[in-house]
Amino acid sequence: MQAQNAPTVPQPQITIQDSSNPNMGQTPGMPPVPSSAPAMPPASSGSGMFQPQITVEENGSPYTQNPGTNQDLLEPTTPSAPVLPRAIAPPVGDIAISNIDPSADAIDLGTDVLVPRLVLRQAPAREVLAVLARYAGLNLVFTDTQKQPAQQGQGQQGQAAPAATAEPTVSLDLENESVQEVFNSVLLVSGLKANRRGRTIFVGSDLPHEARNLISRTLRLNQSSAVNAGTVLASQGANFQRVITPVEEVVDPVTQRVVRRVEKPAEIQPIKVAANTGAGSPLILTGMTVTSDDRLNALTLTGDPRQVELATSMLTQLDARRRQVAVNVKVVDVNLSNEEDFSSSFSFGIGDTFFLQDRGRGSARIGSSAPPTSAEFNSGTGRINTAPVIPNPAAESNTFLDFNNTTFIPGTLPGTTIIDNRAGSPQPLRRFPAEAGEFATRRAGVSGNPFEAGFTEVELATDNTVTISPTGEITFTPGELGTATGALPSLFQYPRRFLAQLESQIVSGNAKILTDPTLVVQEGQEATVKLVERVLTSVNTQVDPLSGVRTTTPVFEDAGLTLTVNIEKIDDNGFVNLSVSPSVDAPGDPVNFDSGGDTNNVLTPLQKRELSSGLLRLRDGQTLILSGIIQETDRTTISKVPILGDIPILGALFRSTNSDKFRNEVIILLTPQLIDDNPRSQFGYNYTPGTAASEMLDKQGFDMQQQNPNPEEEEEREEEEDEDN
Repeated sequence: MQAQNAPTVPQPQITIQDSSNPNMGQTPGMPPVPSSAPAMPPASSGSGMFQPQITVEENGSPYTQNPGTNQDLLEPTTPSAPVLPRAIAPPVGDIAISNIDPSADAIDLGTDVLVPRLVLRQAPAREVLAVLARYAGLNLVFTDTQKQPAQQGQGQQGQAAPAATAEPTVSLDLENESVQEVFNSVLLVSGLKANRRGRTIFVGSDLPHEARNLISRTLRLNQSSAVNAGTVLASQGANFQRVITPVEEVVDPVTQRVVRRVEKPAEIQPIKVAANTGAGSPLILTGMTVTSDDRLNALTLTGDPRQVELATSMLTQLDARRRQVAVNVKVVDVNLSNEEDFSSSFSFGIGDTFFLQDRGRGSARIGSSAPPTSAEFNSGTGRINTAPVIPNPAAESNTFLDFNNTTFIPGTLPGTTIIDNRAGSPQPLRRFPAEAGEFATRRAGVSGNPFEAGFTEVELATDNTVTISPTGEITFTPGELGTATGALPSLFQYPRRFLAQLESQIVSGNAKILTDPTLVVQEGQEATVKLVERVLTSVNTQVDPLSGVRTTTPVFEDAGLTLTVNIEKIDDNGFVNLSVSPSVDAPGDPVNFDSGGDTNNVLTPLQKRELSSGLLRLRDGQTLILSGIIQETDRTTISKVPILGDIPILGALFRSTNSDKFRNEVIILLTPQLIDDNPRSQFGYNYTPGTAASEMLDKQGFDMQQQNPNPEEEEEREEEEDEDN
């Protein structure tokens, strides 16, 4: 029986296609091909990662998915690394380089004789130099100042003698080289010193001073300190000694002031600088002596000519001038203020009712007087009756005389008495009795017209007197006239008719303070400019506990602009490293302060605004704008009568609006300009004075260029000159 083949089910094939390499693919029936490509491309590569594309085929044709299936599920997304920009180093400017050749001087043998062939192995340097000197026709004197082994062994008993220093040896293999080059080469490798005098060459590891070629040179430094410069030379192996001249100050015992200074004998202070003496740390100034004088700021160099020249070259580079910069500072202090005020007030009365609306506040009074307050109701006088009783606040006011209403008071008019002296003694002849006087009543000095005067006091006249003497002579004595005193009313009563007042005000202020100082500052120094005034900010009060005496001391502070400029560094490429610290102190509203002892002081508080820029770098002539010292205030106050103040348009009559806006801003412009120390540079630095200042400088002999005048003023001046001509 032959078995039947089972029906074949079509199997889909999956092909992975690389977008970057179309020839690379993979099917399920083939083993996978390993890939050596990295999983993540380098950051500098512009191509993306390996992006495979998956295609599903069935019987050679693309496989169709079932309806409703999400096609995006068959396309996986491969994450990619974010691409960052490459790191960029900050720019580096030019660096001033000065080279010094520290090579030693060569001994001039005075001959160009060649050595045809010279081969030596571990030969003593002294013998080699002797042969070469003889070959050049010169004499050689060799000295060795090192201690002999016998002398070194004469130490204390029980101590091992130090090993003797081996004589330097050299190995040579030269051909066709001058004898002078060979001689100096042996000196260099053996570490020996040599000096030629005539036909004799002195050689040794440490030659005596008499055998050395020594010179002494004194340098007076201009910029650098002699101590600092000598320390630098000491770091190169020089022996540094400092000459100090002590100064004694004589102080006046009464005034405690220095009256004179006395110099004492000079002292020598050696300065030692720790330096590495290993083979890798060459000390090119070893054997040279350096002495400094603080009074003259001078250095004295003593040593071999080559070492003195090296030291002089170093000091020339160290004695460079510190650069100076002219910092132009423009400070603009702008104060802007805007105040808007709108309010209304009106009043009217009806019967015993009075209505008032004052700047958004409404009041109404019903009755002959205002109701008492709780304090008046519960006061001592307010408790004595059901209705509160308070002292009359108008008791001291003026009262007027009302002549339309009079009152008769009996006995207030004087009578008349006739005295008869004819009988020898005064005898009353007749008396007329006193009568009732008519007085004007008083009323309170309250008036609706504050300029309507009234009478406050009336003094009555005195009687006339008739006297009859004993001889019958009649004498008449007249009385005094009466007087009346008038005054204006002390109290004014508002009328009941309608009164209204509208107020609207807009106040705008614009203040600008411009200062333009130019500060010349040296590198590493600090300069400060102050544009201030002294104001009283506080007081110090002290009371003596024994005597009770009070001492008050005022404290004043600076109000205005204070600017500090610190020049940190000026490099050779024209960049200035600096820092600025501006401070603006503005006076506030005066405040009354009671310091005790019936003393009232008016103090002025300060509103401080400070800014510290930190270290900045600016190019020569580049302007830095420092702004942001800003203080802004916006305040609006609305007062209104309830309900009535919310009515559109007409509600403005029942409310008061006050709007205040203040803005204070300080802008600082900083421009550093390097000063050229060239002798041909002009007087000052980029300074153009005004007309008045230029005329004054011209009179002093300075040729200064004036500022460009106004074109209109220039034309008027030319016309005046033409008319004069």
